[in-house]
Amino acid sequence: MEKIRRDFTTRERIITITAACAALAAACRIFLLLRAEGSGYTMGIFPLAVCLGLYCLWKKALFLQEVFFSVPVRSLLAAAFTALQVIGLWWSNPGMETQVGGGEIFLWILCLTPLAFGGQNLLFSLWSHRGDWWAGTSRCRKEGKAFSPGKGFLAAFAVIMIGFMIPFITYYPAIMAYDVITQLDQIKISGYTTHHPLVHTLLLAFCLKIGEILPWVRNVDRAGLAVYSLLQMTVMSGSFAYVYVFLRRRHVNRYLCYFYVLCVAFYPTHGMLAVSVTKDSIYGVLVMLFAVWVYDAVTRSAGQELSRKWLAAYTVITVFLLLFRNNSVYAWVLFFVAYGVAMRKSSGYRKMMAVHVLSLLLYLALSLGLTRLTGATSATYAREMLSVPAQQIARVVAYHSEELTKEDYEKIEAVWGEGNLPEYVSAVADRSKRDILNDPEVLKNLASLWADLGSRYPGEYMKAFLLKCKGMWYLEDTSYLYDIYSYAKGYLQITYPSDQQEYIEALVPGYYRHQRLQLLQAVYRFFAAGDAVWRYIPFLAVVMQPAFYCYLLCGYALACIGRKRYRRLIPVVYLAALTGTLLLGPCVLVRYMYPIMLAITVLTLADLCPGERNGQSAAGSCPEEEEGRS
Repeated sequence: MEKIRRDFTTRERIITITAACAALAAACRIFLLLRAEGSGYTMGIFPLAVCLGLYCLWKKALFLQEVFFSVPVRSLLAAAFTALQVIGLWWSNPGMETQVGGGEIFLWILCLTPLAFGGQNLLFSLWSHRGDWWAGTSRCRKEGKAFSPGKGFLAAFAVIMIGFMIPFITYYPAIMAYDVITQLDQIKISGYTTHHPLVHTLLLAFCLKIGEILPWVRNVDRAGLAVYSLLQMTVMSGSFAYVYVFLRRRHVNRYLCYFYVLCVAFYPTHGMLAVSVTKDSIYGVLVMLFAVWVYDAVTRSAGQELSRKWLAAYTVITVFLLLFRNNSVYAWVLFFVAYGVAMRKSSGYRKMMAVHVLSLLLYLALSLGLTRLTGATSATYAREMLSVPAQQIARVVAYHSEELTKEDYEKIEAVWGEGNLPEYVSAVADRSKRDILNDPEVLKNLASLWADLGSRYPGEYMKAFLLKCKGMWYLEDTSYLYDIYSYAKGYLQITYPSDQQEYIEALVPGYYRHQRLQLLQAVYRFFAAGDAVWRYIPFLAVVMQPAFYCYLLCGYALACIGRKRYRRLIPVVYLAALTGTLLLGPCVLVRYMYPIMLAITVLTLADLCPGERNGQSAAGSCPEEEEGRS
């Protein structure tokens, strides 16, 4: 209180004390309701957020002025964030949802918004003055020995590979996630399709062939899967090592770079995905590299030419980026348009546009060529794009069945089949859309039904959409840990259905996971299971949530706009578009969000570069930020 009397004016003192009391009253009410239904813990994020918000009030963060945006804009941002968290809390606790009405929810949002406003102001202020506080901690310019990119890459690569060897030995030869079942079926039985990225299925088939020709192995299937794991580990380790070199060249604090390498090497998420037979692992590092290359291109000065080697590497990364995810091309096309508009006055513009066109043509040629060469059929049904409307209709059927007319049920049967109703599970749309036939007349009936029910139940439509993607906006969401599939619970969904064990053995007769390292497997299981240890550590509980990286992406974009560095938004365009495809997808999974997690983390670290305090770019010269202001 002495600090308040000394540092605050009378007006500021009244506003601060009122805001703190209102927030504490709302928080106490929420804790009492949670305790009444036996869920007072809430992962520790909510109490942590309240404490941080009160600290920001104590630091006069409510009254900061020069923090990127005007007060009304910052107030709107804080209110929107608070509303999403409060609504997420409300919907995630059935007892609270039945006891609390919309009026009280609005009051909670009103009481808690000042905490979010103060925290947002403090974060924006730290970002705008990041050069000052980085200058006090960074010693990169005082190093007695110059950084060697080659040695740095090899050292980082070695450390990361050593870290990845732990889960590799633990789960030898590989972690078989549920998607790999259909890919193995394509390789061994039914023939290739384009439902999963064909290039990834062919890569898996190639590794299995390598296992068959190795002369010293007894079990060819296990050897082939081990080859795949080692290849994927190498690709990911090399990508992370390159990012380490990139960050060091950006003059990011070297100890932070060391910490980055250690996290990649030994934090279980990266290692487990490195030995998982899933397309998302390699695609994740491809997105990260693509964001780094684009960031490098848009922050170069006028005198820095793009070398042929740089352009060739960028082309290869772009082509594989498009090949490794079927829906990646939609996000990339939006990025291509944004780059063409924003960078039209920059040096090297024609080269980059030519490279983008070449990359697209190579992607189309390779995609068509591989499809014809393998005789792959198209198994991407129209229903794969119907996650949102199918989920919205299913919610209306589940909660308003008595209100629906005979005509409504006839339309539903015309889409889902006679006697069938869409199954509604709030966190995943696969069950609601699985019986939709890929027929033009059926899709026409679906569109008519969707429009009709939407005009009568707009609130249910909005709620169905928000609940489906709750993991991307609610920081304490746990639905993706439990409700996705009964056989794939947990943070990383590393299991497959127990009733398909015989099928797995038929596809790869020699596959079995050794059981020698039970202790390590128990540690990894505890990490990957729904009730994982990280949920009980508030800081880890935040950074492990997919929603955290969605807000980090938004915060990074807002910081670029606030600092008027619009060119740095260009790599964000691809990431935002990719996030949009996930919003329209069937569910929220960590492995789906993994590319966004990697890329936005690296962009944020690169933008905290202390060398830019004096206008230094990655190569030591001033980037053309002035053109971004025009």
